[in-house]
Amino acid sequence: MCFCNLTAIKFDPNNATLYSNRSLCWLRMGEGYKALLDADECRKLRPDWPKAFYRQGAALMLLKDYKGASEHFLDGLKLNPANTEMEDALRKAYEAMKDVSEPQG
Repeated sequence: MCFCNLTAIKFDPNNATLYSNRSLCWLRMGEGYKALLDADECRKLRPDWPKAFYRQGAALMLLKDYKGASEHFLDGLKLNPANTEMEDALRKAYEAMKDVSEPQG
């Protein structure tokens, strides 16, 4: 866990970057729900920041909510159409949705 972010958030609870960074830490630890909570807080603080949308989408991918993830990635792309990382993530979310909807057998 990124303990420096935990301490920093106590001193500056309105800093969206700190929530974004902690969300990334949670993602890397496989803690999708905690990552989503921090990503949601990040987006509340900076609703026009594409990275907030990306963090939400990444957390939802970890939670296997591919439809929700694709919606956040798409909204992020609307804010920054040139963001290739967001575009790749959106493509992966669409592929994951397709994979789970296709009958296995």
